[in-house]
Amino acid sequence: MKSLRRALAAALLPLALLVPKPAPAQAQGNYPDRPITLVVGFSPGSSIDLVARTVAKQLGSSLRQPVLVENKPGAGGNVAAEAVARARPDGHTLLVVANSVAISPAMYPSQSFDAMRDLSAIAFMGIGPVILKVSKSSGIDSVRDLVARAKASPGKLNYGSSGEGGTPHMATVLFEQINGISMTHVPYKGGGDALTALMGGQIDLLINPLLGDVKSDRIASLAITGNDRSPLSPEVPTFRELGYDFNVGVYYGLMGPKGLPVALIDQVNRSVNEALADPAVLETLTRRSGIVMTAMSPGQFHDYLLRDMELWRQVVARRGR
Repeated sequence: MKSLRRALAAALLPLALLVPKPAPAQAQGNYPDRPITLVVGFSPGSSIDLVARTVAKQLGSSLRQPVLVENKPGAGGNVAAEAVARARPDGHTLLVVANSVAISPAMYPSQSFDAMRDLSAIAFMGIGPVILKVSKSSGIDSVRDLVARAKASPGKLNYGSSGEGGTPHMATVLFEQINGISMTHVPYKGGGDALTALMGGQIDLLINPLLGDVKSDRIASLAITGNDRSPLSPEVPTFRELGYDFNVGVYYGLMGPKGLPVALIDQVNRSVNEALADPAVLETLTRRSGIVMTAMSPGQFHDYLLRDMELWRQVVARRGR
């Protein structure tokens, strides 16, 4: 467990230490010479879809070409990732990723592609907290109560997620491992469906990305990850405040097919970093959705992914899959 915590700490290094100053984007040759497609491996309305669509508009202004978003949901983001891995390495088909790109190699070792072998890291976009919500019909009134119940009756409590191997699922698995408990996983087609099930009392709890924080008299928010409380839900304590060593975040980034020219990667990286600093992007994603927009160089993002892959490799190994 100590090695797991070291991996978690490394994957969540203070992002302020990794922020380069954005430089003005400059054109590389004739790129881009036609619209760019950002492929998203999850359904419209998901947190990653929101990030993609928000950044796409400003990215298009910087690159002077339309930037379109195409949703290819399926297999925890693997359908989209494989499609982009097979695309021509000309920078016109790119992949918006989340934690699942680092989780998949451990969850699906027989998959036909390897993210670090077949994709190029381009830019980190941001990171946001996850929030633990419970159905009020469950009777759970605190994190301590939840852990106590799960220890007393292993497997009795059930939790939802946006799908097998997704960030909400594996974040909950990590929470189980840290606290020595076992619960039953109920996967749904998306985070919205899982939230609906929670409000309907079909599941007991849900660990999901914080997006504007949904309020309902049928659910209660018990704790949130991060070093500080979120201004979107200031009444919700952090896990750290409550004495729990659980601080995973949901991050978002941009990747492309292997073989992209270095000059093109650097150009797109600069354009993404410019977009992250745009007031409209900050308003939508940071002030309204709790996502901290953070710039990294391509090399820093690559190293960040390697650390995160090691974290989830340990989590999946401990889970026995």
